[in-house]
Amino acid sequence: MKTTSDLLWQLVRSLSSNEKLFFKRNFSGSNLPGHRIYLKLFDSIASQKKYDEEMILKKMAPALHKKNIASQKHYLYRQVCASLLQYENRDSVTHGIYNDILLIRIYRKKGLLDEAHRLWKKAVIKARQTESFAFLNLLKNEFGKMILFSGSHTRYDELLSIFKSNIISYDEYIEMITLRDIYTETLLLKRKAHFDMDESLRDKIGGLLRLVIETEMRYSGHSFWFHHYLWMNKATLLYLENDIDSSLALLKQTWKEWKKNPDYLKTNSEYYIELLYMINYAGILHGSYQYVEDIFNDSLNAMVGEAQRANFEAIKYLALNKIYNKTARYTDVEKLVGFMKAKYKQWEPVLNADLNRTLNLSLGIASFVLEKYNDAFYFTKRGLAYFRDGAREEHASVANLLLLLITYSLNNARLFDAQYRSTYFYFNKRQKKHPFETALVQCLHRTFYMKDPAGKKAYYQRTLSLLEKSKDDPVQQMMFNIFNYPGWLSSRIQRIPYREFVRKNISLTLTDQVA
Repeated sequence: MKTTSDLLWQLVRSLSSNEKLFFKRNFSGSNLPGHRIYLKLFDSIASQKKYDEEMILKKMAPALHKKNIASQKHYLYRQVCASLLQYENRDSVTHGIYNDILLIRIYRKKGLLDEAHRLWKKAVIKARQTESFAFLNLLKNEFGKMILFSGSHTRYDELLSIFKSNIISYDEYIEMITLRDIYTETLLLKRKAHFDMDESLRDKIGGLLRLVIETEMRYSGHSFWFHHYLWMNKATLLYLENDIDSSLALLKQTWKEWKKNPDYLKTNSEYYIELLYMINYAGILHGSYQYVEDIFNDSLNAMVGEAQRANFEAIKYLALNKIYNKTARYTDVEKLVGFMKAKYKQWEPVLNADLNRTLNLSLGIASFVLEKYNDAFYFTKRGLAYFRDGAREEHASVANLLLLLITYSLNNARLFDAQYRSTYFYFNKRQKKHPFETALVQCLHRTFYMKDPAGKKAYYQRTLSLLEKSKDDPVQQMMFNIFNYPGWLSSRIQRIPYREFVRKNISLTLTDQVA
């Protein structure tokens, strides 16, 4: 559990240079020495790589001591939070609407009803333009209170017209709220698995999809958010049902809506980034590499808020890393891995467990392909550390197979034996078993100790034949989309690096297309 000091240290350390400057300019307080202690405390905490209260007390004595440090930390924490609220909302339309509502209440309580009406009219128009439905409800409530005791110059015909000019009907609003709730449930389901799902999970996905389609049949929707929740629900659920074509078509449609309405990015970057995350998944499975690359390099992404920049960059890395690996652009892969390694420690604390896990596995695969096996082992192990109960079980399978493959390539018998026992135990206790997993584990275990090259080659070929027999297994297909295990086996048979095998295959594919 985090202590107050840990929280304050993390908060101060998380501030950007602009946020720190804003704090010092606007929350400097009095120039009297006693009032400046918390600013010196701020600087001391900001300079520490690890929180050390004893060092701060020594540095700031006698102004700061054990009796007053708790109150100074508490005051500093409140001031930093107040500064962040002002900084984050300085250009926010929705924050402005909320302030208008508070001011309307003050005007009304002071009997300044004409001024309250004028401000209310402006606030309602802004709320409708931004589809701030929750604020519209509050504004309508304020209107009801205002008309009970009115000023003499109020034009009620105009106000009533504004009051009744709804963007969507109340029935449609209820449907939109329902879609929003379904979307939350859909996102939680997506955390469990993207493939290799049990029957109960498939039934749940199918049931939610039917609800969404029924809503679509009843209402076409006039609201940006109605469309967003509708299309993202359908796209995500169809993706989980492995209907990649339909999913990507909806994701493209959704992105176009965001492109036409960029102002929503100012306060809703999270929803936009989730859209990009889905374009990464569905677009690459569909083979639309150029489209995905274009989307992640579009100028619209510059509007992603500073607070969400790490999430955006992490997802962009995941998308580009997959594309570069699948198209054998290994120089670009190396540059990309170098960039992410330099940034990851800075971004890790603000990324969620799912993104940290996926990012580490991606770095592990990229490092393996680049034959940097120690890095590959390190990142894959880190990825495994981010697993939680019920989260992306198929990723755990990927990580265990990859670790066995990495230790195999390191050619370290002690390390390989330890990893083999761990991988064998994992798959042995796992309820869901797939033939391709058993075939790969057995192949790596038996060929590791073979001295005869011809015998190894024969066993690799035998394993490829087994994988060919189960090639229609959708779980196997999805797993081999993450890493091309048959391609790796083929590279061993041909006795060439895996990267060279991928390049040759792409070259042959392009030759066939031209022919």
